[in-house]
Amino acid sequence: MLVADLIHSCSNETVAQAALSCIGGRFAERVRVAAHEKGMSVGRFVSVIVRDFARRADEGVREALRERINGDDQPLLMGLRAVLEPALEDGAIFADDDPVMSRPLILGLTCAGAHSYQ
Repeated sequence: MLVADLIHSCSNETVAQAALSCIGGRFAERVRVAAHEKGMSVGRFVSVIVRDFARRADEGVREALRERINGDDQPLLMGLRAVLEPALEDGAIFADDDPVMSRPLILGLTCAGAHSYQ
């Protein structure tokens, strides 16, 4: 349920931007810089990554995310961070709904909890 809530909520640009603001700190700044480099607003950048995760993550990857965030004080924010982290790695690209921005995916979570999904 938490992963579905994360996807449903943070697929919205406004909610995604607010959630990132709640995370704050260096992590949020890294996301802001990455969004700027892609020529996107922070909310759009985050929501695109979350929607891409929703389309591509299989049940094993979703289960790994559930296990990672289960019991955390702020599971949705922890989950968002886990989904975003791979997009901040050098060379990470993702698929956007906008055909002009579309690119193949190279990011995510594995069942082992590392970062990579396809």
